[in-house]
Amino acid sequence: MDIYIYAAGGHAKVILDILHCQGKNVVAIVDDAPPVGISHIHGIPLLHSNSIANIEPNNSRWIVAIGNNKTRKKVSMRLQAQGYQFTNAIHPSARIGLGVTIGEGTVIMANAVINTDTTIGNHVIINTGATVDHDCEILDYSHIAPGCSLCGQVKTGEGSLLGVGTKVIPLTAIGEWTTCGAGSIVNKSLPAFSVAYGCPAKVHKTLAKL
Repeated sequence: MDIYIYAAGGHAKVILDILHCQGKNVVAIVDDAPPVGISHIHGIPLLHSNSIANIEPNNSRWIVAIGNNKTRKKVSMRLQAQGYQFTNAIHPSARIGLGVTIGEGTVIMANAVINTDTTIGNHVIINTGATVDHDCEILDYSHIAPGCSLCGQVKTGEGSLLGVGTKVIPLTAIGEWTTCGAGSIVNKSLPAFSVAYGCPAKVHKTLAKL
């Protein structure tokens, strides 16, 4: 099956490396505004997104390599509406426990740990070295940044972002589209559409609902 990566930034290069480690056949990287003067990234052709119409949905799988959760959702929904399907990128060094379920279009990076009976949604990023313990629920378009540690039975709402090194105690919920600043310690549940940070994490801003 031919694999296409959507977007050509640094996050895309990491995903390309993961797919290479998996032995998957990446045939092209597609971007809305390819960098001028660059035709290939690590030997993979770089195409403009206006070429998508020429790609057969039944013979291709996609992964949206965009770190911004809102943009990743927008692009993945657009591709899905055009009939395209998605694949996952899971680094061979990641540890995936018994009973873990993983949606489509999700990235699990090097040295991440997903423990038993956790559910990972669609188009989620579990970044380098992050740990997600037993019975957690990571909903669609969430991003768990490098070095985060989630204890058991944590739930992150759709589109939530846990910044680098965030720690979350057991039985805690992070509301949808909420951002936790880097290095935060979350010792109680946080509401949706919020920006929280600190030790312990406190809400400092309320965001407009989508």
